[in-house]
Amino acid sequence: MEHVVYVISDLHLGPGWLPDGRTDPLEDFTSDEALIHFIDHIGTRGHLVELVIAGDFLEFCQTLPEIGLASPEDSLGSTESESLRRARVILGYEPQISSGHPKVFAALRRFMMEGHSITIIAGNHDIDLLWKKVWALVFDTIYPPGAWGDLRLVNYSHTVGTGTQGRVFIEHGHEYDRANRFGDMMSRPFGVDNLGIQRLKRCWGTLFVDKVFNQLERERWFIDNVKPIMRVIQLGLRNDFIFTATAIGLVVRFLMVSGLPPLILGGIEESAATPPDLDALADSIADPALQAAVRAHLADPAARAEFERVMEEADPTQLAMVAYSELASMSLEEVTTDPDDEIVVLGGGSSEDAYRRAARAIVMADSTLATVLMGHTHTVIDGNAHPISLPDGRQCAYFNSGTWTRHLIDDGAQSYSWQEIGDENNYITLFSYIKLDPDGKGGYVPSLHSWFHEDQ
Repeated sequence: MEHVVYVISDLHLGPGWLPDGRTDPLEDFTSDEALIHFIDHIGTRGHLVELVIAGDFLEFCQTLPEIGLASPEDSLGSTESESLRRARVILGYEPQISSGHPKVFAALRRFMMEGHSITIIAGNHDIDLLWKKVWALVFDTIYPPGAWGDLRLVNYSHTVGTGTQGRVFIEHGHEYDRANRFGDMMSRPFGVDNLGIQRLKRCWGTLFVDKVFNQLERERWFIDNVKPIMRVIQLGLRNDFIFTATAIGLVVRFLMVSGLPPLILGGIEESAATPPDLDALADSIADPALQAAVRAHLADPAARAEFERVMEEADPTQLAMVAYSELASMSLEEVTTDPDDEIVVLGGGSSEDAYRRAARAIVMADSTLATVLMGHTHTVIDGNAHPISLPDGRQCAYFNSGTWTRHLIDDGAQSYSWQEIGDENNYITLFSYIKLDPDGKGGYVPSLHSWFHEDQ
């Protein structure tokens, strides 16, 4: 008998509360009781269910943030032991550091004691789960010995349904975001640094969180509550503060190589990968606010040295590819609004962005699929309201499960200014989820729900 499936994503459980009772300034998830109530509710409905957490369940890079700063290479993140330290905090094993979220994991354990199953998909913020020792710790925390259900970790995607039609494909979605993709569908999550130490790969978005956002969020609480990341940078440059030379250097580096494929490429000598002339680089930047910020930093000797250091730390292969190509400089405006790549602040279910195009391609490649479900963007999308028509006459649906953290209120049309983004009154936590009901034929019927409205 097929079971009901519930899908949530982007909870971002992090360090929790400090020993003195204050919320850790880098904690984005404060709705433990609501999540616990939801888990208990779906686990006591009288039938077996599967809970799918579709990426970014845990927030590793904002837990013990000093770890992210200690990595010797920008393209690599934490070691297994460092990720394990972070996991222990999130799970609640290090209360002298921070509380973590032990009650949530206790609720998941109760859920499994009722015979239910849990599937966790790794996202760009919790790629650390792919370390064997990290997953073993999480598994032992959640899984009650002898439980009838399954506790699974999947690297990239999960498909539910056994029929010849109506099946559902679920992934996190970060691979369609140029700032947060790894380029390998999470199949090669590890690399080796120059000392021979194995580390996680680190995408540009995580690098920027490690080196910039973790410091700025203490003053601007909202900077990682708005997606995509480049839109926040764009608005910040134009309306509020001047980023450090490190931050600006990282942005420029991203713009230089953002059009390149995220692949491991050979055949280019590293000697050809010389950093560009900084003044000429400033002249080539198309975005006025970014160009002004770069020139301001280059005029200051200390900031110029910092900027130059960041540019010299760029991946040599990518720099060489830029030197050997005729890629035009891309502005922040193009990165944040180009319909071929990313959504704007809130996005929409009917716009043909990278995620909707990916959903179309996934279903076209497999006739048994009817629904694609992603997270990552924090934008709730009801696929039933905006179906996708395929060339073969079929229709499919692209859903986004949103987030359980605070996000901007979406009335379907509104955009926000920088001042409005900083206003807490413009935020809401909907606790959105997707319910997949069996159709009796091996497929599933998806529907969008809000626990915020149901739990009143």
